[in-house]
Amino acid sequence: MFSPSWAATMPLTSETNTGDADARLLEACRDGDGDAFGELVRRHQQRVFRLAGRFFRRPEEVEDVAQETFLTAWRKLHTYRAEAPFEHWLTRVCLNTCYAHFRGRRAKPALETELDPDLASVSPDPTLRIDVNRLLSTLSPADRFVLMMMYGEGWSVAEIADNLGWSKSNVKVRLFRARK
Repeated sequence: MFSPSWAATMPLTSETNTGDADARLLEACRDGDGDAFGELVRRHQQRVFRLAGRFFRRPEEVEDVAQETFLTAWRKLHTYRAEAPFEHWLTRVCLNTCYAHFRGRRAKPALETELDPDLASVSPDPTLRIDVNRLLSTLSPADRFVLMMMYGEGWSVAEIADNLGWSKSNVKVRLFRARK
């Protein structure tokens, strides 16, 4: 149904106009039109796969998280209040799904979360490069997650707090501990 191989390389910004078209599709979804939701999935799957691909490297995990994101969105569509674009609400659903997936893997070996190679090799001197992935694997999933959102995605403390439902203080404490 989805194609993570191309979706994981797409930019996080949606190229389609999501305003009025999404509103019409959402109205049809609320009236029980499954085809309208299928169109919403088609319009937003690149963003969901891209975001999930930032946290998980194995394609089957990215697919699982994306599928769970859309299933959760379908089940919780009644909670969307249209105060912000649908894309923002769906992003939060995806982030919560990623975080839940992290929590479910606590007892397993280190996550395969990796930063972009460009981020890990910003120094021109190879002796000064840090093995970012090795360091990230030593962090708790929540700390790794908040670092990825801050530095991998470029979100502010306020955006992370809003999207995850955490307090700004909690985000700051997690960032402090993770950096330490």
